[in-house]
Amino acid sequence: MAGLQWRRLQLVAGLILGCCLLATSGWALDLGGADLSLHSTTEYRLQWSDKPADYMTNDDDQDQDFFETLNLDVNWEELGLSFTTMLSYAKDLDGTREGSIFQDYTDSRGDHRQDFECYYAYLEKSGLFNDTMTIRGGRQYAYGAENIQFDGLWASYEIPQWLGLEVEGFGGLVVQHYSDLGPSGIGGVNLRIRPLTSLAIDLNAVFFEETSWDTAIYWQASDYFKFRTNVAFINDHTRFIDASLTTIIPTTGTVIDFSVYRRYAISSGADFIYDYSYTLDEALSSKMTRLYLMQEKGYLEFDIHISQPITFVDGLTIFGRYTNRGLSQGDKENIYNCDFQRVTAGFDLNEGITWKGFRCSAGYSRWWESRDKFYEGESSSWFADIHQELFERLDLEAGFYHKSEDVNSLIENEAATSYRAAIGYRTCEHSRIELAYEYTQDDFYEDELGVNHINSLTISLDLDF
Repeated sequence: MAGLQWRRLQLVAGLILGCCLLATSGWALDLGGADLSLHSTTEYRLQWSDKPADYMTNDDDQDQDFFETLNLDVNWEELGLSFTTMLSYAKDLDGTREGSIFQDYTDSRGDHRQDFECYYAYLEKSGLFNDTMTIRGGRQYAYGAENIQFDGLWASYEIPQWLGLEVEGFGGLVVQHYSDLGPSGIGGVNLRIRPLTSLAIDLNAVFFEETSWDTAIYWQASDYFKFRTNVAFINDHTRFIDASLTTIIPTTGTVIDFSVYRRYAISSGADFIYDYSYTLDEALSSKMTRLYLMQEKGYLEFDIHISQPITFVDGLTIFGRYTNRGLSQGDKENIYNCDFQRVTAGFDLNEGITWKGFRCSAGYSRWWESRDKFYEGESSSWFADIHQELFERLDLEAGFYHKSEDVNSLIENEAATSYRAAIGYRTCEHSRIELAYEYTQDDFYEDELGVNHINSLTISLDLDF
């Protein structure tokens, strides 16, 4: 694994250096003339609980972790050149033992119990060929038929006179942070045309173990009407068809979103090919390329969301949502797949009748399924969030969530409750510190782990330069 990571680092560095040489031919880079933006988030987290009382867990009742995330952007505007990176570091501070309820991914990363990740680090050159082409090299993301992360090259080219044609191409080695996979080549292409200023048509493809491709149409007829549709495939197998319509009634400000989603069951082993997670122990599997426990069956889902500003109360908006999902084949029901309905209602209040800097949202949601009475489940949940800004420096936040659930006819009245409170203070223009506390009580934790509640205290420092 270490050798693979070193080769990856060499590849990323080589791509960035190559793009740098290409982009700066005839120029001399002057870092002093660049616009530099740096954001750092440093976080310490302490978790604790009552003593676990289950035979499958040890007696660890606390855990301490450290996290650091760094975002850097350097922009040479006159040269059309920029460099962007995001890095993270996680460290377990107290050596969480195997079997602890607090054991997480960091604790499985060898004896040092630490994890370093480079999410992206790329150099980009724009303005080539009379401002029609942009190239990018390094570790990056590409979005199209699949959203992928890779080490390689990306380029875009625009021909406005050809119906606003935009072409993107990319290729390299696919990146998986949580798997011990060998290098796998990946590539793709995205095409977009604009026959009208209000209409865009996309055709995208990604080439990996199999070919993923999709086509989409975006149409905004006016400020009050938007339509989108998307059809996706793996090879010649349809994955899903999706369509949505958003309309605004100008006289009342009512916003209505309606969507239809038809998912098809895919027998291909490459479905969700980018949901890689862990490689299992050799005793369990010689090769596991993905961990996606919730393999979805085919279904048809309707969703409607309505929001309505209340004109006689400044800043108040009420909303409601209804979802209905039905399996294409009723005999395919299992623990992850069933017919269900969900209703949600609530409100958002932004200042309005209250004082400046106050925001509040709250709501109620109910979910129920329809299948064999023995397995039929239902749940109800309440949620609320409050935020208050004071003196343009101080932020106060509070949150609440409660859910009650009948899992099946044998497991009923399961409940979970969570509270969160946070105070943030902007010490100066470039820094902010926050202290947050969370409390969770869950009947499932008590039944399965012998733990009644879990507490979390987090201190974070944000720096901007």
